Amino acid sequence: MDEVMKKATRAALLFAACCLLVWAVVPEWRTIAAGLVLGLAASLSNTFLLRRRVDWMGKVVTELGPRKMGLGLAGRLATILLVVMVAKKYPEQFSLPSTLIACFLMPFVTLAYAYFLNKRNL
Repeated sequence: MDEVMKKATRAALLFAACCLLVWAVVPEWRTIAAGLVLGLAASLSNTFLLRRRVDWMGKVVTELGPRKMGLGLAGRLATILLVVMVAKKYPEQFSLPSTLIACFLMPFVTLAYAYFLNKRNL
């Protein structure tokens, strides 16, 4: 799990760096690049929240510890809602469609890395 998360995080940061380069070089695409970076930041934070939650659930199951409940899905959806509200409030700086697309990028990147890692290990 750690290797998949490291590789997915590196890929996301590389993609964000490319978007920032596009933002600096191509003025016509600034809103799209900024929206992608904003959505990617939310996607990364949601990925780390979900990873922490999965690690915690594994610990609870193995140790039979107390079962306290957190926000779970609501916290991750609130992060997406906040990013979308920012993109909606400042349409001259962030593209709403690109922000929404980038919000759901990390789960697919993580899934692809996990698939190829498992295929390589078989």
